[in-house]
Amino acid sequence: MPSLNITIEDTSPVISYSTGWRAGHSSGDQSANRYSQSSFTVTNVQGATASFSFNGTSVGIFGAKRGNHGAYQVKLDSTLYPPNSGKANDPGIFQTPLFSAAGLSQGFHTVTLTNQEGSFLDIDFITWETTVGTNSSGNFYVNTVQDTSPSFTYLPSETDWGVPSKNIGSFMGGSGHATTKSGASLTYSFDVGESVSLYGPVGPDGSLFAVHVDGSSASAYTTVQEFYTPQSLLYHASSLGPGSHNLTLICQPINPQQTFAVDYAVVFTTAAPLATPNLGCVNQVVVFLPH
Repeated sequence: MPSLNITIEDTSPVISYSTGWRAGHSSGDQSANRYSQSSFTVTNVQGATASFSFNGTSVGIFGAKRGNHGAYQVKLDSTLYPPNSGKANDPGIFQTPLFSAAGLSQGFHTVTLTNQEGSFLDIDFITWETTVGTNSSGNFYVNTVQDTSPSFTYLPSETDWGVPSKNIGSFMGGSGHATTKSGASLTYSFDVGESVSLYGPVGPDGSLFAVHVDGSSASAYTTVQEFYTPQSLLYHASSLGPGSHNLTLICQPINPQQTFAVDYAVVFTTAAPLATPNLGCVNQVVVFLPH
């Protein structure tokens, strides 16, 4: 079966941070540019946690090991690993694995990183691997879908969603949808695909939002971040199986200034697209993997 490797930055909504974490600042850290995209999330609060849930077979959490860093501990599902040290002689080691696990059964997993001391601990990015379909050929299709596709439905009405008022040039193709209306939702419907990713911006004007996949129970996330980052992974679902699927996101702002915006979706499938698939593709790529 083909495998899909996904990388998310530290600011992605799919990472859940407890209180005590903050965005790293280049103004206070001359080594900020050594992190991926010059972005990292950091804590020096003992007991602060960062959790990430994924459907896949392997996972890696990357960060820095530096002179002012200390011990941390990782729990993967029910397994608690021994404490590890994040300390290294300055100038430090950057974009290095803090934890990795491979050979997991394809399925839902949760990994939690806990700061064991009052020293610093940071997260730079996370990667994971998931299988796509059951096609033994190893090939799969990657379909990129713009927010203006008829496959997107905006409720209560299209007029409750508008063009983002800020940074529209940072959206793919200069196109996006945004809303400040509590309860406003978007649904992306697609007929062929085993995995789906939805992208949009995060930043100071972001909002809380909830996600439903094929009528499942809602999961809560937020696009509120200290710094603006476009085209961030807002949500990913894997192992959906072939057939029709619906991905619904609901805006849940806590004040009128919070804005939820969406940029585009990406669908992954091993099934050859239909002659007129309900994907609304703006770009389609066939990935041929070696046998």
